[in-house]
Parts: sequence; structure tokens; C-alpha cells
Amino acid sequence: MSLIHYKQSVAERDPATQPIPVVAQRPPAGPPNPPGPPAQRAAQAPGPLLGDRLGQFAMLVVAGVVVLSVVRSLLPMEQLAYIWRPADTATIAHNFFVGGMNLFYPQINWGGAGPGYVEMELPLLPWLAAALYFVVGEHAWVGRLVALAFMVASIAAFWGLARRVLPANAARWSLIAFAVAPVVMTYGNAYGPDTVVLAFYVLTLLFFQRWLTEDRTVWLVAAAAAASAAALAKPTSLHVFLILLIWLLIAARDRLRRPSLYIAGVLALIPPALWLLHGRNLFLEYGNTFGVASGGDSKFGTIEIWTSAGFWTGNASFESTLIYGIVGVPLALLGAWLAWRARGPVVLAAGLPALFVFYVAVGRYSAEFGPQYHIFSLPFAAIMVALGVVGVDAWLRGRVGRPVRLTLAVVLTALLFAMSANVFRVAFQDQSSSAVACAAQLTSVTAPTDLVVIASDENAYINGTPNNFEDPQIFYLAGRKGWALGADQTLPSFLEEYTRDGARYFVVNNPDLVPAGSPLATWLDGNAKQVGPTAGATEGCSIWALR
Repeated sequence: MSLIHYKQSVAERDPATQPIPVVAQRPPAGPPNPPGPPAQRAAQAPGPLLGDRLGQFAMLVVAGVVVLSVVRSLLPMEQLAYIWRPADTATIAHNFFVGGMNLFYPQINWGGAGPGYVEMELPLLPWLAAALYFVVGEHAWVGRLVALAFMVASIAAFWGLARRVLPANAARWSLIAFAVAPVVMTYGNAYGPDTVVLAFYVLTLLFFQRWLTEDRTVWLVAAAAAASAAALAKPTSLHVFLILLIWLLIAARDRLRRPSLYIAGVLALIPPALWLLHGRNLFLEYGNTFGVASGGDSKFGTIEIWTSAGFWTGNASFESTLIYGIVGVPLALLGAWLAWRARGPVVLAAGLPALFVFYVAVGRYSAEFGPQYHIFSLPFAAIMVALGVVGVDAWLRGRVGRPVRLTLAVVLTALLFAMSANVFRVAFQDQSSSAVACAAQLTSVTAPTDLVVIASDENAYINGTPNNFEDPQIFYLAGRKGWALGADQTLPSFLEEYTRDGARYFVVNNPDLVPAGSPLATWLDGNAKQVGPTAGATEGCSIWALR
């Protein structure tokens, strides 16, 4: 396929590309539609995925990634290096399982002497996992497989989108690029909500594309429902509405006059708005939050953040490693250039600027604390990588033989998958933190009903900004409840207050938090008795019985 025919084919696959160019107003390099009668042009549309060798190869790659993800899901969660958010999610599922399946009242274990009801996104994943616990028993792998099921749904929805906006070969390569991205192996089987939001996010794009091309109300309703579900799963997905607005301005501006569009938009926003209000009420009554809407944490960028080198390098690092696996970066740049020249697919023109605005808005997390935020880039990155691959293949045709190109395709797929393969490989190594051993010690010296205070390595405030400091790992692993103590809160006054409220033990997993001679160390000498292994032991875990 020559570059000129590639551009023509993109325009035909995405009718919405025709009114306005992808990046700037410029005449197309060729005729707006492929030559030939309608039947001939329709024949260029991607057929069944398994109907050709590239499609079969793509399906084999997807199946391989899913199988490896299932294997990774079955590994002990506690041996992974990072289980902060998974520990919270698993705790919420456990509390649903043992305390009642009320979806509207998720509970964490660091809520002190209270019930632990917490402001968070709609806890759909832990609720589904808890429901399955009644069938197969309580195991972390259950929740991880539920997360993987949503990732598989994301892949299926993305194929539905790609096959409608890309030529056949590009659509198949985009499916490969989507599946092998390191973010899929990293978060696609993690006990967290990221795959849930991704599934509804991609479904929103798919349904909206179908509404644009078919102009049937059912697809507008479906897009609104999917966007609403995505916002419930994670409010950060609300930027999808900006994507849809840009897409509409480019592809079908005349539909802005339709009342049905605004009715659908308002109805889509009502459920997440009501959930956020409910969450705020939980926070006001019980004081626990994930920093969704009521404080406790801030995800937004500031002038100081935006003007720092770390903001730009941090975002670039997350994108290039988690989304593109390094190897995909030059291919995506080539694909972006080809898309600009081909005036499509328009979904890129809508998605890329909206993502930029989003990552700037949540600059505090997008550059440092929230690599998972970049999962929203995946569908757009996969399309650009695929366009780059097809562009290279078009250049190679006539220069090298088919066997060489087939070999290069396999090698390229392996290179794109290399970082995901490493994520899979290291999962078999015990990377568990000292929290695992400390939790075991805490379990051995306390009763399940004992309330504990656990010091966190994270500050409650960073440069005056509230921070999610409540490390849930030891709470989850030990099955205990109580209070989290920020690293900047290691003062006698906090422990005195928690002791009056019923705390019986104080746990420090980092001796540097309570150095000898500090006010808290002096207070502990007179008001607590150390139990279990002494501070400075191999794992550095110290436990005090409070008087």
C-alpha cells in the first residue's frame, strides 16, 4: 500500500475525517475518497478479525497477553513491589463480603474507631469481587481476574473502534499495539479500578463514533451511558466529554443544534454528580476520603508544577514507558505525522489535545504520583503506533521481500512487548516490602478486634497541599483496623488522642520515623511497652502496646 493510498483509505474508513483536517487546514494529498465504485470501496473495510493472517496473528497476540495476565493474576499479591491501592481495593471487597453488600457504603480499615465509610469512586470492582467471594471464597486473585475481565472488554471495545476508523491492516496493528502495551500487563490485572474506567471510556468512544457515522439515537444514548459509567468508575475520565466536543466540532458541527445532544449530556452527568455528592456526605460524617472531591488530597497542577522540568519529563517518562514501551515512540511519531497528512482519523484530533489539557489539569498526579492516569492515552497511542507500522510497511514494499517483512513484523511485536514481558517476569520475584513481615508480627501480638495506629512514610501535607498518606498495606495484610499516622504527624499529641479513642497498639515500619531522643520516642518510653521484635530488627518493624 503506497502512502497516497494509505491516506485515501484512512479517509474512507473514518467518514468523520472529511470536513476538517486532523491538525490544520490544508488540502488533502489525494482525492477525498478511494477510486472505484461503492462496492469496491466497501471491500477495503476490515473483514472478520480471523479472516486473514495478520488478523489471526493479532488475535494470537491478544490471547497470549490474556493468558499471561491470568497467570500474573494468580500470583500472591503481597509479593508485588507496590500494592498500596490494591490493598485498599481488596480491603473494601473484604468489608463488603463480611459486613454486607451495600454498594453505597464502601469501608476502609484506616477509619479509626468508626465504621470506615469512605468517599471514593463507585466501588464496582470490589463489589463484584465480593459477590464472587461467596462462590469461590475470599482470594485476591478473584478481584484481579475481575479487573482482567474489564481489560478484555476494553480490548474488544477498542477493536470495535479501530476497525471503523482505520484501514484493515492498521486496525489489526492497533489491536496488537493496544494489547502489548506495558500498562496492560501492569494494571490490566491489578486489584484496582483502572481497567473498569478504561472499558467504559473506550466504549464511549466507540458508541460516539457510531452515532457520528450512523446518526442513530441509540448510539448517542449508549455513548452517554458509557461516559456516565466511566465517570462513576473514576471521575478523572470526565475529560472524555472534551474529547467528544472536539470530535463533534470537527465531524458534525451541525448536530450542535440538536436538543437531544444536550439532554443526553446532562443525563450522563447526573449519576456521577449524585455519587460525588453522596461521597462528600460520607466524608463530612466519617472523615475518610480518597481525595475525590472533598479534600484530603489534591491532584491538580499549579504554576509551580507546570513550570518545573519534572512535570514535562515525568509525563514523558510515563507515556514512553507505560504506554509505548519505548519502541513504540518513534512509530507513534511517524503515525501522528501520517494522520496529519491523511486528515484522519479524527478521533486523534479530538483525543490528543483533550488528553494534553487533562494531564496539565491533574499535573500533580500525571507527572509523579499517578502513572495509572496515563491509561487514558492507550487507545490513541495504539492508533498512532499502528499508523506508523503501516507507513513503514508501505515504504518497505518493493524494497524487501514478503518473508523479510513478515520476520520484521514478528520482531517488532516482540520489541513492543518487551517491557510487558519484563513486568510479567519480575512478578515471579518476591518484591514484597517490609510491610508483609510487619503485618505478620502485628497479627501475632494483637487480637483481631484491637485497634492500632500505623505510621506511614507519607506526609499528610506536602508543601501545604493535602496528601493521601493513609498507607493501607499493613491494615490489609494483618486484617486490623485503626488510624494511619502521617510521617509529619509523629507527635505525642496524635497518639494521646488516638489512645483516648481506643487505640491499643502503635506500629512503625520505618525506624527513621521515631528516632531516638525525639519527642515521640520519649513519650513512648513513658506511655507504651514495646512488644514483639525490637526496633532495628531485620525488617525494621516496631510495635508498642499503648497504656
